[in-house]
Amino acid sequence: MQHLIRATSTVTVAILLMGCASTNSESHTNIVTPQDQLRLIRKAGESRDRSAVPQLVETLESADPVVRMMAIQALDRITGTRLGYRPYGNDAYRREAIDRWVEAVRADRFAEARTKVP
Repeated sequence: MQHLIRATSTVTVAILLMGCASTNSESHTNIVTPQDQLRLIRKAGESRDRSAVPQLVETLESADPVVRMMAIQALDRITGTRLGYRPYGNDAYRREAIDRWVEAVRADRFAEARTKVP
């Protein structure tokens, strides 16, 4: 059940990241595939979209290690740091790093996130 809740949360975050999703014309519901989610995360990083930082931080809690890896890469590209986050670290280690990210977002630390030269 927890896996389903996290997966649903991750899909919601993906929709919020870029404000778009594929639409099912029959039911008019948003359907985001895992590939769409990864594409949205990558797009946020490539565009260095600072407004996506809070949603990307939430995505660090995904049950999917690939999603976590893509989210931290996007955050690193946008902010220039990983704050010690390792997507394949154990739960406790990831929790500590996520808490650092949450605090940084609360403190508006990345409002002036630096842009790296590609």
